[in-house]
Amino acid sequence: MNTRVWVAALAATVTVVGGTAWAVSDRGPDRAEKRTAARPTVTVEKGTIRQEQRLTGRVGHSVPRTITGSGEGIVTWLPSPGDTVARGEQLYRVDDQPVALFHGTLPLYRQLAPPQAPPTSSDEKKPSGDAHDKDGDVGSGGDPSPDGPLRGNDVDLVATNLAALGYYGGPTDGAVYSGALVSAVERWQADHDGERTGVLGPDTVVVSRGTLRVAGVTATVGSPAAADVLTVTSTRSVVTLDAPQGVEVAVGRPVEVTLADGTTVRTRVTAVGSPVEDPQSGAPVSAPITVRARGTADLGPAAPVTGVLVIAARRDVLHVPASALLALAGGGYALERPGGALVPVTLGLVADGDVEVTGIEQGAKVVVAR
Repeated sequence: MNTRVWVAALAATVTVVGGTAWAVSDRGPDRAEKRTAARPTVTVEKGTIRQEQRLTGRVGHSVPRTITGSGEGIVTWLPSPGDTVARGEQLYRVDDQPVALFHGTLPLYRQLAPPQAPPTSSDEKKPSGDAHDKDGDVGSGGDPSPDGPLRGNDVDLVATNLAALGYYGGPTDGAVYSGALVSAVERWQADHDGERTGVLGPDTVVVSRGTLRVAGVTATVGSPAAADVLTVTSTRSVVTLDAPQGVEVAVGRPVEVTLADGTTVRTRVTAVGSPVEDPQSGAPVSAPITVRARGTADLGPAAPVTGVLVIAARRDVLHVPASALLALAGGGYALERPGGALVPVTLGLVADGDVEVTGIEQGAKVVVAR
């Protein structure tokens, strides 16, 4: 909020001194001392003052996103709202096979299958043993890739996830979808109640940045898989607060949030939404801001909260309560000492009932209004 606005509002609440001031002095020091003797005083202090904006809001999670299935299968199992799904776990099942969650930013955009072994003529003697184990080029199941081992960012994503899950120890940058990586896929599939095919694709893997929380279930068991199946959010709690129109908020600003149980949590603004308009006038009245706690602090269940946004702050400045200020008839402000003497002062930041002042010494006693 603009300091001038505060000062203007302040001017309407303090005592005007001009003609009154000379009347006090003409009545003599004894009358002035008697007049001020019983009046309360405060000390001019040095410290930090903050201009704050109090906000209301609610604990929740990130904006839900919809998981849409693909393929020609049928949904055969669904989680419940509130369930959490970690890396490598099944999010739902299609044709009684798991659709699993991997972490990353790039979705699987093609089918990843083991490479196809070179064809052999009827005249050639086929090599004995498992070619997959011998030269690392052929998987043990699924539809093989006809063009040789696959490479790409999606292959690296699979390698990175299986390495994090403990199934794969090979390279995760420039990985090849064959040999050890295909074997790792097969072992992971078997451990998660799936067919050991070595094949992955958009219909069997959902990719997200982290662990997911099931916000809602759209499909039903028996529904076609190629439709909206679930809505999900991140598992990390966030707070959405309403910032009144005119309050400027930027990403990264600290906000102190008080939870429903009275706990105070330090957060930072992570997003500022579009203004909300008044339904009658169409004028913007507020804007939603999203804040997150530092570290991994859990903000608890959904509940109303309050937030304090620091608009401005001044450190190591002299300040007094606004009730100590006297507005001079000729302009400006003064503070009154207990003996009646007026000390002109210059105002700085006005914040939550305190005013920054210069022109008077630290520790001085000044009169305040009752």
